[in-house]
Amino acid sequence: MADGTRLLPASPRIKTTVDPEVRQFVISQLVVIAIPVGTLFGIWLWMLNWRGHSHRDQ
Repeated sequence: MADGTRLLPASPRIKTTVDPEVRQFVISQLVVIAIPVGTLFGIWLWMLNWRGHSHRDQ
């Protein structure tokens, strides 16, 4: 190192462009996961809120 030489990175540069088919597949899988999980989360929040209203009415 004293002679001024630089070490090269351990891994080569990663290609940053993604194949459009792969991108579409990943997006579709995220949608397939996000919609049911988001729906269940919304139902859970609604049930928590509904239970809170039922206790106030009594």
